[in-house]
Amino acid sequence: MEQIVNVKEEEECNDGDEVKENEEALPVTGYGVWVSEIMLQQTRVEAVIPYYLKWMKSFPTVEQLASASEEDVNAHWAGLGFYRRARLLHAGAKKVMKEYNGQ
Repeated sequence: MEQIVNVKEEEECNDGDEVKENEEALPVTGYGVWVSEIMLQQTRVEAVIPYYLKWMKSFPTVEQLASASEEDVNAHWAGLGFYRRARLLHAGAKKVMKEYNGQ
């Protein structure tokens, strides 16, 4: 059974004073939880949300992450720090695809 959660992201509007709230529905998957757990290590939730949303748009499945280039993965991680986490997540996705057929 797939769950859906709403993720709110706040953006500054052009005038700099207002804050615009965007809400996006994302399915809760094992892969999504895995990505969020890795991103949230030693990082504040508020800082992770925009990176997580961008990541899940670009790599919505473990298969798409596994087939991505290292440069693309690092570009999506840029700003979160601890790049070793991105490399290990990428390597883990490749292993899941190779040894477990993406399951």
